[in-house]
Amino acid sequence: MRKVMLLIKLLFSMPKTLYFNFKAFPFKQAIKLPILISYNTKIADVSRGTCVINGKITLFMIKVNFTNGSDGVNQSLKNSGFICVKKEGKLIFNGKANFASGVSIRVDKGTLVFGENFDCNRNCFFACRERIEIGDNVLFGWSVSVRDSNGHTIYNILDNSKDKNTEQVTIGNHIWVGANVDILKGTEIADDCIVGYNSCVTKKFKEKNCTIAGYPAKIVRENVGWAR
Repeated sequence: MRKVMLLIKLLFSMPKTLYFNFKAFPFKQAIKLPILISYNTKIADVSRGTCVINGKITLFMIKVNFTNGSDGVNQSLKNSGFICVKKEGKLIFNGKANFASGVSIRVDKGTLVFGENFDCNRNCFFACRERIEIGDNVLFGWSVSVRDSNGHTIYNILDNSKDKNTEQVTIGNHIWVGANVDILKGTEIADDCIVGYNSCVTKKFKEKNCTIAGYPAKIVRENVGWAR
């Protein structure tokens, strides 16, 4: 029964999959259908040249809003997805990637990069206006939010000086980010780290093999490793 349901979902998803691939890629790449887009994903904007796949292209190597994520995750979470890559932005994939249901990907400006073997659970959110770079073999829990800007202008009311609105986010290789984590502008996370559940990361962590947790996050444990 599950295989039948997946086949039905795949059939319903083909129109948006065809639309996205042929809008985003040159014909020789688009015909290979590298990105599978679920039927219940809103495609707000995409145009030729805004999406790039580095390396060998294979059928459905990138899945957007198609899988359901982990069994037992709060079923009240939304299933619909959203993707928008404006002409001023660029979305780059360096290999296979899977985005479970409820994902929202928004590239208004700048560049959003996903490394090889990226995987995120349900309801993750990505908002890019400068640069967000995610390394290889990175795993996100559900409801993780990554953004490289304030979203609105923040200023000092005494002299009207403005805060810097955007700053690059860099997430290294082999990072496990727990559920309900917020990763904000200027964040850097070194390779082989773990980010604990319900944390808010706001600064640069250059030490590898650490557990980072808290609100705001800090290093709570060193010399740690993790495996799926």
